[in-house]
Amino acid sequence: MSLNLREQKMDLLKPKGNQMLQMTFDEDVNVPDIKPDMDRILQTNAQVSIVKEELLQDRIILQGDLKVNILYIPLNDKKPIHSLEVVFPFEETINADGLSARDHINISSNVEDLVVHMLNSRKVNVKSISQLKMDVHEKKEVYITSDIEGSKDVEKKINQVVACQLKESRKDSYKIKDEVAIPSGKPNMMEVLWHETTIQNRDFRLVDGKLNLKGTIHLATLYASEASENNIEFVEHDLTFNGLLDCPGSKENMINDVQMKIVDDKILIRPDLDGEERVLSVEVDTRVDIKVYDEEQSNVLGDVYSLEKDLMIKKEPIAYQKLLCKNQSQTNIKETVLIDDISKEILQIYYASGNCAIENMMLADEKINIEGVLFCKIMYIAADDHMPINIFEIPVPFEHQIDIKGLKSSSVVNITPSVNYIGCTMVGGKEIEIKSTVQMNTIVFEENSVDIITAIDEKTIDMKAFQNIPGIVGYIVKDKESLWDIAKKYRTTIQNIKKANSLEDDIIGKGDKLIIVKELLF
Repeated sequence: MSLNLREQKMDLLKPKGNQMLQMTFDEDVNVPDIKPDMDRILQTNAQVSIVKEELLQDRIILQGDLKVNILYIPLNDKKPIHSLEVVFPFEETINADGLSARDHINISSNVEDLVVHMLNSRKVNVKSISQLKMDVHEKKEVYITSDIEGSKDVEKKINQVVACQLKESRKDSYKIKDEVAIPSGKPNMMEVLWHETTIQNRDFRLVDGKLNLKGTIHLATLYASEASENNIEFVEHDLTFNGLLDCPGSKENMINDVQMKIVDDKILIRPDLDGEERVLSVEVDTRVDIKVYDEEQSNVLGDVYSLEKDLMIKKEPIAYQKLLCKNQSQTNIKETVLIDDISKEILQIYYASGNCAIENMMLADEKINIEGVLFCKIMYIAADDHMPINIFEIPVPFEHQIDIKGLKSSSVVNITPSVNYIGCTMVGGKEIEIKSTVQMNTIVFEENSVDIITAIDEKTIDMKAFQNIPGIVGYIVKDKESLWDIAKKYRTTIQNIKKANSLEDDIIGKGDKLIIVKELLF
């Protein structure tokens, strides 16, 4: 008798580790000659973008840039506001023990601190601290024993395992281009002073061989009008996008885990059909991180024994993941805040923007309890002739709860928060009401393990022990005992036990009485 184990491949994506990196910038920047002198800095913001990753053995090379936008009040200039954009490119080599070029890495970036101060009217100093978080996963090809061949006298138990297998992991780029006109009641544009683009209402779906991307680019623009150099106007637009990216092998019923982030944007003024400067040409570059999973049922050889030989079985555990939940949920935030630290009354609110972060997450009682912060930035007109346009920032805490049946403390949870909507209204001279909707894209995996048969050694049967087995045995079923357990113990087959006891199926319970007839080997 020669036994052969049949194997089946499973592709698993397993967490390998994570690493935090802090990048600091301390640079002096000269105001370009075409820009007027600075009198006062009004607002600053910054964004870190990773444009290239190169994975090597035990290290990774990152290329990207830090883009800093400065909105300032000029000194002795007719226009009340000017803007300045500064880009700091960087290349960082990060040591990461155990990293392989075949690993998969996901990088999230956040500007934790930004300080821009004037050295003089023609020079500013930029200090920034940026945090990069790198999550590393490795794709493992695991081989499980699914069956056994080679002898008719071998009894085998086949179990079914449903595992979430990785089908695709890749990064891609997606460009959104559109043109929008300013409302008819607004004067023609002369210069874009400031703009901000954000992704809202994200909706990602798989179709055969493609990933469908849907959503909205929200564009906020502050511009100087042709009506008067002293006239500052503000407009908002929503640009819907609906496109496809190649995703080989994907099918509609598979599971996607997609991250989409803006890495660059360009806003240009264009003339309309009448030659009037009333059209904004918008180009937004995004980076898309795609992972595709499929839940597949695999056969696993759980146990085996022979009527002719003693089999010595070797096993080892293999960890795998099963999808527990993938959903989208929303939390509505409503907060009234008193702005004590402004000296002048708010006359009009131009715009509110924000981003959010999860500060704490607890898993208990089949619920995910989330504590987060909405970082809100509000641009407004103040009763101040010297500095009419102002900006203040305020953190708004929020809580959210997600119910997930079967959730355990060992579950692997990945939540991506995003701001779908944010707005604010005045309720007093120094009091405003902030309303926001935060979307939580959640994917949860259950950690499981299965024992895999890796080898079987055959030995000649102990005839003395076999002869000591009675020819007929009356047996009372014990708790949690199966027909397989009993058949293996008495070296017979399930079919023979069922035949001797007129059983129609394999279901037995504690206290059931069975007759077991000894098998004749020769």
